[in-house]
Amino acid sequence: MEPKYVQVKNYLLNLFNKERYETGRQLPTEFELMDDLEVSRNTVRKAILELEDEGIVSRKHGSGTFFVSHKKEDSANGGLIGLGNFYFMDYIYPEIIRGIEDTLYESGYSLVLANCNQDYSRELSSIQRLIDQGIKGLILEPSRNFLIDKEHPMMKLLDSLKIPVVTTHWGKSNTHLSTVTINDELAGYQAIRYLMDKGHTRIGIVYKSDVQAARYRYAGYCRAFEEAGLEMDPNLIVSYDDADEARDTNQGYLCTEELLYKSHKDVTAIFYFNDNIALQGYEALRELNISIPEDVSVIGFDNFHNTHLVHPALTTFEHPKYNLGKWAAKILIDELEQGERIHPMELIFEPVLIERESVRDLMK
Repeated sequence: MEPKYVQVKNYLLNLFNKERYETGRQLPTEFELMDDLEVSRNTVRKAILELEDEGIVSRKHGSGTFFVSHKKEDSANGGLIGLGNFYFMDYIYPEIIRGIEDTLYESGYSLVLANCNQDYSRELSSIQRLIDQGIKGLILEPSRNFLIDKEHPMMKLLDSLKIPVVTTHWGKSNTHLSTVTINDELAGYQAIRYLMDKGHTRIGIVYKSDVQAARYRYAGYCRAFEEAGLEMDPNLIVSYDDADEARDTNQGYLCTEELLYKSHKDVTAIFYFNDNIALQGYEALRELNISIPEDVSVIGFDNFHNTHLVHPALTTFEHPKYNLGKWAAKILIDELEQGERIHPMELIFEPVLIERESVRDLMK
């Protein structure tokens, strides 16, 4: 049996971790600890004095005892982990970041963010700032990742790093860094086959041409048509890129208008590469008095939190937001524990369709 004061000390250390104590937070009073743990005041004081000697807590006469920092021996296994994200910290990204942060925290690491807010000029410099802060590892989702090759400045920077790097939403074209991603080609294929099974053949697509996830969803679109022996109509295919989005963020609306104009409204379904632009497409369709799904069926991707609230509720694919972040962090921690960059790992989530009311079955 451990001495009672050691038990009190371990109780407090677990409390600091469990409740994520920050520097300056006040501890329960000695009398509260005595009542909660059923020990003497002398036992409580002995535990607190030892924690004070270790620099974990600080006592202020007449004010109480305050948390200072976590166990020093843990700091050797902790430190800062950088997160480089080109996109705005909204849409699905807060949930991904929560998965990353929760997992890192459990292993004693802290997360520091570098968000470029879709500013190309800041991307490399923001990552360099993370490096300069002494991060031990990096989780990264770079801009226009479909266009990054071995001669790209981003790839050259990553190749020069001596720390492990794990990427998100960047598989296939990235062969030497570990990544956590989604089987996007399969998702695109399944979306179109689902529509075809309901009698649709005039199926449009709106996607972002310089993002890998969108390009592979488009590849799945093409494969579905090829396997079905149906000819694709270029008038039903509309894309945009980051430059377009920088000029106007409402690309889902604009691309939907373009698709309807080019096709002379001869379309029965549209697959949008994500829910954000699908919801913008809803707005365009409604302004043109086109009913969903009676006139045009719609499928998105990501299961964004409000897609079940729109009318009609959007048929979409689940995005494993929290789990994607969690596994990106887990892989990075594994690479850190190896002490050197290990063979790149690719973790791929399979798409899961969520059927709602935005698709009409033409076979009925």
